[in-house]
Amino acid sequence: MGGQKPDSLLRKPVTDVNGTIIPNYNVIYEFAQLVDHANPSLGTFIQRYYHTWEFYKPGGPIVLTTPGEQSMDGSFFHLTNRSMSGTIAQATNGAVVILEHRYYGESQPFRDMSVAHLEYHTIAQAMDDLVYFAQNVNLTMPGGDTDAIRPHKAPWILLGGSYAGALTSWTLNQKPGVFWAGYSSSGVIQPLLNFYQYFNPIQSHMPANCSADVQAAIQLVDSVIDSGDAASLADLQAAFGLDGIKTSDFANALTYPVSDWQTLDVDDSHGSVFFDFCDALEVSGGQAAPASGFGAEQAVTNWGRFYRTGYLTDLCQGFSLQDCVAFDGIYSSSPTIDDDRSWWWQVCSEVGWAQVGPPAGVNGIVSQHFTVQDYSDYCDAAFSGAFSESFQARVDATSKKYLGWNTTANRLFVVNGNRDPWVEVTHSASAARIASTSSTPIFLTDGFHCSDLSTTSLVDPTIAEVYAQAVTVFPQWVSEFTPSDKPVQTESSSGSSEAKNSAWRTQTSGTLALGVAILASVGLVTGL
Repeated sequence: MGGQKPDSLLRKPVTDVNGTIIPNYNVIYEFAQLVDHANPSLGTFIQRYYHTWEFYKPGGPIVLTTPGEQSMDGSFFHLTNRSMSGTIAQATNGAVVILEHRYYGESQPFRDMSVAHLEYHTIAQAMDDLVYFAQNVNLTMPGGDTDAIRPHKAPWILLGGSYAGALTSWTLNQKPGVFWAGYSSSGVIQPLLNFYQYFNPIQSHMPANCSADVQAAIQLVDSVIDSGDAASLADLQAAFGLDGIKTSDFANALTYPVSDWQTLDVDDSHGSVFFDFCDALEVSGGQAAPASGFGAEQAVTNWGRFYRTGYLTDLCQGFSLQDCVAFDGIYSSSPTIDDDRSWWWQVCSEVGWAQVGPPAGVNGIVSQHFTVQDYSDYCDAAFSGAFSESFQARVDATSKKYLGWNTTANRLFVVNGNRDPWVEVTHSASAARIASTSSTPIFLTDGFHCSDLSTTSLVDPTIAEVYAQAVTVFPQWVSEFTPSDKPVQTESSSGSSEAKNSAWRTQTSGTLALGVAILASVGLVTGL
């Protein structure tokens, strides 16, 4: 999720619509969330959240968002009207909550991320978290401890970007009636194992000469690998400063500056690692390359020099090359709590999205020698014994369960960017052909990944139009809400069947129960 410098938001008091000073944006609140929604007897853990009622008037909506696959620390920017969530709240007289996702930041059900403890780290549990929070939280705002703010009495709007944008769509599919409306930015709704298409928007939108030369260099690299000439391959890896690592790690290491594209935004697309890389490839002797590039040999020479003369040093920060760029060095099997390990569990257990080279015969900007098998091997090593079904079967099951492109969500406002590398697994994917409707309007901007979540992107007219539409559509949707006498009844999505593919579950159930009991005794997991 995009943002601005948080310090600037804390320099003056926050006031509500009546001018009363209310808690600052960076105040952290805590909620007792269920460890397992299918088995509440396992107790609760502390789930953190930010909250403001700066724009709230009684009867207004609650805008609930989550930073998804990262800590919520510093994300309180999204409480303000410098963000889409705050803009919607202001337009609808609503309050905003930022809820940290389970297993990220400090919202940890257990003291480690061992395979047994990761059993409860699923999309289903995350969706149930959102529902349970909405139906049970006591907010510090006026009336926040009454039924007046419950989803059956006031409209709740669910909002997220990237994975959290997909979670918004999936939750509206699975839990109709709990959240009145949703906003999905760059929502990656379609689980997909072989996601080589990730690099297609980069290849299409990057400078033409840089695209041409990266493709030419990668073709040369692949031809050397395909030749089986070990000496030539060793020389080539040395030219990049990547000697001594295995071939797949070499291929993966060449994706790094290209993948930096995902960090770009419409207001700061230059001055980045990505454009430093392209400048290194495309400027020689003070002259820029033509649109066709310099060609493979010069591209490899320039690329290698870029890596050897600063890039790898900055990237590795004193770590060995093996620990820095080797796939199994970067992402270890240590159960230590870590946001990267948490995300890789989700990748390996449910969603896939392996960002790999293109199929044979397709020219691309990533080597064909970085493959889905490399991802699969890592998953098996990092989470030993966790999976009995194939990687493909796990991803297919997720797609079937949460509908992917076959979404049924209503009152879902969808925004994607045509320069977003993730666009081909969103509502705007070329393979999906999902029509924009009044109940699910879909906007394709000129933005990057989640560009629309910050008002700093209003310099782009296509994103400015999205904001104009949002402040029209959401007040209309909110006005259509009708309170009901009773809460919407939903079944937990977190049934025991979701773990049947984990071979270790029955083998470790006794150990897990003992572990929960021990954790309860030291206060990490608390009884209901």
